[in-house]
Amino acid sequence: MRQMKVRTTFFKMTVSFLVFGLIPLFLLSILFFSRYSGIVRDNLVTGYQTMNSYAAKNVAAVITSADEALGDLYDYRDPEGKTLTDILRDNSENNSEQEQEISRALLFAMGKSPYLSSIRLSDRSGRIYSLYANPEKTLKSDFTKSMTIHTDGPDDKVTRMKLFGTFPEEEICVNSEDYVFSIARNYMDTTKVSSSCSEVLAYVFADVNISRIRDVVEEAGFSPGRFYIYSTSTGQYLYSDSDTDYRNGAHPLAFCENLFGETDGAQQIGSHWVFFDKIENVDAYAVLVMDQSDLMGIFFQSRIVLILILCFSCAVLLILYMMFSIRMSAPARKLKEAMEQVEKGNLDVHVDLETRDEMGYVADGFNKMTKRLKDYINRVYVAEICRKDAELNALKMQIQPHFLYNSLDVIRMTALDQEDAKTARLLESLAKQLRYVMGTQSERILLKDELDAIREYFVLAKERYEGRISLMVYAADEDRNLFIPKLLLQPVVENAIRHGLREKQGNGAIAIRAERKSDCLEIVVMDDGLGMEEEKVEHIRRVLEDPDRTTAVADRSVSIGMQNVYDRIKLNCGKEYGFSIQSTPGTGTIVTFRLPVWEEG
Repeated sequence: MRQMKVRTTFFKMTVSFLVFGLIPLFLLSILFFSRYSGIVRDNLVTGYQTMNSYAAKNVAAVITSADEALGDLYDYRDPEGKTLTDILRDNSENNSEQEQEISRALLFAMGKSPYLSSIRLSDRSGRIYSLYANPEKTLKSDFTKSMTIHTDGPDDKVTRMKLFGTFPEEEICVNSEDYVFSIARNYMDTTKVSSSCSEVLAYVFADVNISRIRDVVEEAGFSPGRFYIYSTSTGQYLYSDSDTDYRNGAHPLAFCENLFGETDGAQQIGSHWVFFDKIENVDAYAVLVMDQSDLMGIFFQSRIVLILILCFSCAVLLILYMMFSIRMSAPARKLKEAMEQVEKGNLDVHVDLETRDEMGYVADGFNKMTKRLKDYINRVYVAEICRKDAELNALKMQIQPHFLYNSLDVIRMTALDQEDAKTARLLESLAKQLRYVMGTQSERILLKDELDAIREYFVLAKERYEGRISLMVYAADEDRNLFIPKLLLQPVVENAIRHGLREKQGNGAIAIRAERKSDCLEIVVMDDGLGMEEEKVEHIRRVLEDPDRTTAVADRSVSIGMQNVYDRIKLNCGKEYGFSIQSTPGTGTIVTFRLPVWEEG
């Protein structure tokens, strides 16, 4: 009889997953969603109430900062020590001098708060003085709006402020499309305590651009709600999402105005949620209005998270069923026995499983693995033979450098016999450089060995350029015993001679300075050669940082030695290390290395 597919392990695990995993989990998820929807809604309400409270505190900070700036006018002193009270009471000065003095006092106050866009002052004679943060704005010449603050009785103190709703700034000044609200104070005569609350010397107004409040709203992230700042004492709006509320006297909060007798809270009114917080020190409230659908819409979006959790749980259950399926136990034992044979070294073992489920694929993979493992061992054996041959060839190649050193030494001794000390010295320098380059295979060497090799290179270079170049080295003795990558400085010095000093008229010099910093070893190579244009320096920097340097190799814009130094520093020291290039045409070039502090090789 033909075997039915429903008997496969995958089908059984799927049925088990549906019956014992997915369906119960789905039912529990629905129960959870319905049971805790109220809790989630309360959390959302609490969250928005906290956000609104945060915005109210920030708005209070803006208003308080502006009010304190006006209060600081009492602390103003001009260079002669006169206060603003003295200036306002001084009738001896002409109008121009008094206007300058008052403007300086207003500038002093504006500097006390970053939120002020303008300050206006009206003295007892009705003269109005103004100062704007934007120099393009000026008070209208025909401005006649009353700038008097009417007190409500003896309870109004010197520090009492008035808050006025937002209005278009174009009503009082030119070159403005902004909206501002005003904070006002009576400036009192404080020279006598007995009259400090009875004589008003001036009225001062501070304007705050509502863009400052808009920044607070954006920071709080009120979306999709509508945010307002409403003054209960004046019935005016300091901030609204719609500019028309400032112009036509609209009152979008009329439906919830009865809530503002309390300090803060949240209330559902019809299809709206209203969150309100009283702003400290003023008769104003920060109000957030959200539609019920918007508030709960965020909650319904949480179903996506629930679905993701459900999918993750299903995947975990599926893995567990696959791992512990009884159907897999028998094939697993066969595989275990085969693995024990492989462990003993028998790579000819073969597992035969007649199942057509996942274990059949596992067995087939095991058989392929043993075959590939056998082939791999054979390749490793061949590779070991090749390695031995390579070591033998390397040993043979060592004969050639020694022969070269000995030959150079014979030539040098011959030059000495012929009393040619210069040729002997040049051959000695060449032999030392070859021994340094071809000798030790260590990647790290002492800084002093690298500097000695540079000096030997300069013996040949100085002779090549007829003594026109010189070398200076500055390094402390303890820094000379630090380790650096081998052949780090030679390519840079060679580039400095070839491209900086060779074409220079007159003598040239190269200076090398090594200094241990708190977090690195800094080596600076400087020359006083021809230098390079900034464009060329930037091109070299881009080529070195680009892993694909086929273009650079083609036009030879950057030497192979410089590329090799850059790559070896990044590879052996870390990406945070490297070197930088600075150059000025006609002055010279500076290459600064930043290396780790290696005290051991």
